[in-house]
Amino acid sequence: MVRITALVVVFGLTANQFATAQQQILSAAEVSSALPPSNSVSHMTNRDSTLIWIGTGKGLAKSVDRGGSWVNYRNVSAFANSSIFAIALRGDTVWSSTGFTQDIDDNRAVQTGSGFTFSLDNGMTWTHRGQTLDAPDDSIVNYGINRVTFLPIVVDEQNVTFDIALSSNSVWVAGWSSGIRKSSDLGQTWQRVVLPSDNLNSIAPADTLVSYVVDPRRHNNFLGFAVFVQNDTTIWAGTAGGVNKSTDGGSSWTRFSVSNQASPILANWVIAIAGQQIDTTYRVWITNWVTGISGEQFGISSTDDGGRIWKNHLHGIRAYDFSFKGENVYVATEQGLYRSSDRGLNWISSGTIVDANTGQQITSRAVFSVGVIGDTILCGTGDGIARTIDNASQPFGFRWDVLRSYQPVGSSNTVYAYPNPFSPDDEIVRIHYGTGGIPRNVTIEIFDFGMSRVRTVVKDAPRGGSSEHDEIWDGRDDSRNQVANGVYFYRVTLDSQDPSWGKILVLQ
Repeated sequence: MVRITALVVVFGLTANQFATAQQQILSAAEVSSALPPSNSVSHMTNRDSTLIWIGTGKGLAKSVDRGGSWVNYRNVSAFANSSIFAIALRGDTVWSSTGFTQDIDDNRAVQTGSGFTFSLDNGMTWTHRGQTLDAPDDSIVNYGINRVTFLPIVVDEQNVTFDIALSSNSVWVAGWSSGIRKSSDLGQTWQRVVLPSDNLNSIAPADTLVSYVVDPRRHNNFLGFAVFVQNDTTIWAGTAGGVNKSTDGGSSWTRFSVSNQASPILANWVIAIAGQQIDTTYRVWITNWVTGISGEQFGISSTDDGGRIWKNHLHGIRAYDFSFKGENVYVATEQGLYRSSDRGLNWISSGTIVDANTGQQITSRAVFSVGVIGDTILCGTGDGIARTIDNASQPFGFRWDVLRSYQPVGSSNTVYAYPNPFSPDDEIVRIHYGTGGIPRNVTIEIFDFGMSRVRTVVKDAPRGGSSEHDEIWDGRDDSRNQVANGVYFYRVTLDSQDPSWGKILVLQ
């Protein structure tokens, strides 16, 4: 059996540490801004043609005007650990899971879950629940005619919830070590879901199971990454051992893997599942990530018949997220945003994303999330949000808007660089300045500590339209050689005005 990674879950804890977390009703403490709260946007989900929620490296936020303005909830104490690992939306109900990376030693870090925060009134008030944990001796689950043994998950480390889905009466979650679970009382208690082990293609309560143990250290199909509610009875679960389907509300399951079908999926590690209604056809899409089994490929797969036959697409490409507009499917991938309007037969990609109005560019190629609001397509990256229109009068990707978080400087002489310090091997640095909305000719130069000029970033470049601007330096000199570690100075000159200066620390 191929293992995804090591798993550490069992430690001794006191009884108090297993007490159910008490409900916290928290005021919204909304903060409104014209800008998203962070440039790292890993999750998107939308309710209708107006509302979209995003999960970022600095918490949860929503927009009701297609990204024109944002409300974020960083001041809500439940979001103290601001990294959002999952979002689910149903009507006015929104759920999110949070977590953080915890250093174990100088060479190791572990993802740690910090629980769930949900709102039943579209963000006006919030309730926090702790992470899904078991008592050390809580290992037996009655499953039909069987008594199934579960490995108790008793610590938050390596117990991150990667996905959430909502049915009319339950919350479903997919967690790394805790697997698939559901709650019918808003997260006060959780029911562990029995999935097939790696050597089974299906499981049902009427089966005779001898010494059946659910242990994520032994079977990849017990490692949860995705969960999707097609309806109240049809549930899909993605694991590191395939994609599982239940048609009886989560009691019985059929597992689809790379090796147990005539027309199988591309790979067993499924990190996202989504459904697309096209007339009378309901198409389910999944991502495929390799686990090391021979013949696996990165890509995506789709089925129109509930999993009996799979069609495979985007071979070799790591995919993260899906969104839909009619027959169009949009896929967020490591190689950009892909779009197909013919059921995956042909694809077009976003290519380089540049805002024609401001000159802002998404420098990272990877797109991690995508959402659709009417004809507006939004995608989240590690470098901001990109937005385009897709309709008959403006084809997909013809024009982009880039929405990026920054500290406005207006018409002042203030300039700054971010990130700072920066590592040229891994990132670029942006030099931010303002023109006050007046067209200017801009020159930006980089000097070393001895005040020798090493790079002219732009020279008398016309800048207009937006009041706020960024120029990119990649850490190289005019000869395209990477500069050495150290302190560098930059000079920003607008027209013939006195220049503004700033400092950048290059640190590999």
